[in-house]
Amino acid sequence: MIFLDYQMSSINTSSLLAAGLALVPIPRGQKAPIDSEWNHQSNVVTDQKKIYLLEGKNVGIAHAYCTPKPTCALDIDNYPAAKAWLSTHSIDLDNLLKTQGAVVICSGKKFSLKILYRLTGNSPPLESKKILGADGGCALEFRCAAKNGKTVQDVLPPSIHPDGHTYQWMGTGSPLDIPYIPVDLLNVWKLLIASKSRVANRRWNFATNYSPPPETPRQIATIQAALSHINADCDYETWRNIVWAILSTGWLCAEDIALAWSKTAQNRFDEDAFWLVANSYIPDFQNQITVDSIYFHARNGGWNG
Repeated sequence: MIFLDYQMSSINTSSLLAAGLALVPIPRGQKAPIDSEWNHQSNVVTDQKKIYLLEGKNVGIAHAYCTPKPTCALDIDNYPAAKAWLSTHSIDLDNLLKTQGAVVICSGKKFSLKILYRLTGNSPPLESKKILGADGGCALEFRCAAKNGKTVQDVLPPSIHPDGHTYQWMGTGSPLDIPYIPVDLLNVWKLLIASKSRVANRRWNFATNYSPPPETPRQIATIQAALSHINADCDYETWRNIVWAILSTGWLCAEDIALAWSKTAQNRFDEDAFWLVANSYIPDFQNQITVDSIYFHARNGGWNG
């Protein structure tokens, strides 16, 4: 994991408000606001006259309501997993952290960082999108707004983390001059929102001991026949592994096949949950799941292929 020097300059709430940041009061030592409807634009602090609401408290940034452009955060919860996932989109996490002017927050939690950006052009607040690691936990998240358009928030220094650490500013940039989000990072985010972050368009290498089947009509029909013997209304881990096994082919149609199979569990299917799992697939993680997982479960279901 890359480490950056702490910024030693003092940043106070008054200067943050003057820079156009919308702020949220949070109880000291906590990570989330407790006030009712805190995420409504009328309830965040943007006026110096209401700065007293922030005194003695942790402070969060309400991304969607910042001016003149909404802010956002690339929230790194698991540095190794986030680095691996971003690399499949040809984005180097280390370079993002070392970029001149980068505004980075460290909570003191291992493998955890946030990079703050402003959205570009006339972009409205963007829906937050999460990526899971192979362990099922969050690897990274693109954060700005909820699906309903209301803001999400991230805790700012010098707030106190629940474990007692003090949030710190890092990087060479200033929160009073947050840089615009890099175009390649923004494009990946938009692909996630549009459910178009397809494995076939990502840059990755197959494991040295794995050769995926070619994308031919016969191979596609074989996979689909096998899947017809696997009940998609299964436990979460089995479902996730089957989806990832389909994606391990790297086929152009991989997500379509996985989506069609998942939809056969009519009473449990959730499209957001599907795309969260599909978008989180990291092809070269240890103990890679392959199409052999499909064949194993299909034969247990009576398939004779």
